[in-house]
Amino acid sequence: MKNRLRVVLWITLLVALLLSMQGFILRTANEAQNKTLITAAEYQLFEKNAEISNMPINEVLKRLEDQGVNAIAVKETSLRDLAARGSVYISSLADFTAFSKAYRPDVWGAADRAIGQRYISPANLVVVSADEATTRFLQERLENRFTPQELVTFAAGGQHYFIVNAELPQLDKSKNAIKERDTLLGFEENILDSLKEQGFSIILRPGNTTGSNTAYLQEYERLIDRYDVKTLIFGYNSVTGYPDHLDVMEKLVDKYDLTIGVAETSQQLGYIPQEGLDKLIKKTNYPINRVYSTSHDDFVKTVDERYYRWVRGVIDRGIRIVYLVPFKDDKKDISQNLNDTIDTVGRFHETITAKGFVFSQPAVLEHLDSSIPGAVHRLLVSISLLLATLLYLEYLLRPQRKWILGLGGIGLVACVAINLLWGADFSKVYALAAAILYPTFSSLLLLLYLKRNSSRSWLSQLLGSLAILLAVNALGMYTIVTTLADIRYIMNIGYFSGVKVAFLVPLLLFPLNYLSATVERKDWLDFVRGFLRKSPSYLVLGLSLVALVALYVYIGRSGNESGIEVSSLEIRLREILEMVFLARPRFKEFIIGYPALMAMVYLYRKYKQDLLLLVLGFGVLIGSISMVNSFCHVFTAVTISVNRTLAGLLTGLIVGSALLLVIWITDSD
Repeated sequence: MKNRLRVVLWITLLVALLLSMQGFILRTANEAQNKTLITAAEYQLFEKNAEISNMPINEVLKRLEDQGVNAIAVKETSLRDLAARGSVYISSLADFTAFSKAYRPDVWGAADRAIGQRYISPANLVVVSADEATTRFLQERLENRFTPQELVTFAAGGQHYFIVNAELPQLDKSKNAIKERDTLLGFEENILDSLKEQGFSIILRPGNTTGSNTAYLQEYERLIDRYDVKTLIFGYNSVTGYPDHLDVMEKLVDKYDLTIGVAETSQQLGYIPQEGLDKLIKKTNYPINRVYSTSHDDFVKTVDERYYRWVRGVIDRGIRIVYLVPFKDDKKDISQNLNDTIDTVGRFHETITAKGFVFSQPAVLEHLDSSIPGAVHRLLVSISLLLATLLYLEYLLRPQRKWILGLGGIGLVACVAINLLWGADFSKVYALAAAILYPTFSSLLLLLYLKRNSSRSWLSQLLGSLAILLAVNALGMYTIVTTLADIRYIMNIGYFSGVKVAFLVPLLLFPLNYLSATVERKDWLDFVRGFLRKSPSYLVLGLSLVALVALYVYIGRSGNESGIEVSSLEIRLREILEMVFLARPRFKEFIIGYPALMAMVYLYRKYKQDLLLLVLGFGVLIGSISMVNSFCHVFTAVTISVNRTLAGLLTGLIVGSALLLVIWITDSD
């Protein structure tokens, strides 16, 4: 009867998972389509570095193009940008007033007449232009952004003056920036014309303005149409038009089939928030792709490490827009940093192309399916988790049939109520449950298998153990993939929560698995008491010490915020593995998990000491958790995670074989 119930539960579980395939198909189809990349160099920063290095900007752009860069990202020009070029002069009204009264009374007279009775703060900006083309540019752009009450203009002594009677923000808020107020003036078409003539695709980085006039919003459509722009990456802290005129950007995104670049944070945790961004991408049905700015690499010590982070960003984190800015290594000259940047781009392009990715020419990314699986799909996932939980309890506690059926009935009612009646989206909870449940379940089945098949050959036990771990954990991997399947998760708008919990809870449950596999349930209490009084052997003590070190490294290295610094040797090893495999295997799997499994099978078969199952079982479980956790990195393509898992298996068997050889030699003595 017990076996029949288990068979029914297993079959029903597999059917529920099969019926929940909608999410799996959606995600894998999107990932198969999301293979093209864009490397976009920021024009303004490369221009600035080229000027300091005494290089013509067109020469720098040609070198970038030769290394495979085919897109240039252009920010809006600001007043301070014009001043830095020498095109205009900027001062506060207080400084202008003092100077013109003392040395240019004719200019002050014209200013006084233009200002009239209006109050203008002495801190407001005065912009002076002597060039006719610059004056026309300023006239048009400032009038499109500020009302007549916010803008005072006059001419005197062959120069044109603009007084901006409005509070302006500090646009450049970087750590070392001078605190200067500034305003955006839109895009300079002469720059865009030059880039288009050189064959570059153009990515626009529109900003927002604090002026009261919104006529500037009409500038963008003409530029998008004229320069065949397909990608926008919004600059600064808010989306253009936010908060009252976001509909302008919505219409442009829909009309011109634009992609919105969503920038990853420097900590690689989610995306950089911008006011209005969430609303815009939701209203336009998520036409987005992920951006990684190389400015986030400024803390690393070597060019090789930067290169490795770029490669890993594309392969591991699903980055499809690499936003390129010049290196800022304080120990090197600007020219050397510029050369290093260009050389590293070429190396990066060669590596990524060799791994099967394509750099889009022209720079256009595919729009992905923005469908979101509904309540029925979530119901099927929740039912599969309920069935897996019942199976785990059945193997763990071996309760009476009525308890399993009763819990199943209550759980089924809860699943229907939560997903269909309430309509709540607990996808993240379901993914976390799968990340905890399946590694825990696989470790229990492994212990039961080894206890019941101790007389089999070592190879037969090893193959059976591997089959159990891979098959059961594969159910967890599939559940996570089909649960966190839509574009929000692929693009890291929504992300897996509870990394530390998923790493630690299975370890806390493992002693319970051990008790269930090795001790009759009625003897559990007596066993625990005896265990605490027992003196372990030197073998178990040694293995326990190794397990404690592994646990320390495991906890310290879990999650995005690592508590243990990565050594230069490990970084180098990572790079080698990244070059050998499509995606490098995880150390927890091939250094801890698989070697622990091979040692456990060998030593337990030889010595029949149950404590070996406990000590080495923790190591095996660490590998299983890591295996399933790879699929919790939802922005990583499923095929990449599968490749990583297979690479972990291959390298784990090699390392495990070396460990077994050491054990065999030591044990023979």
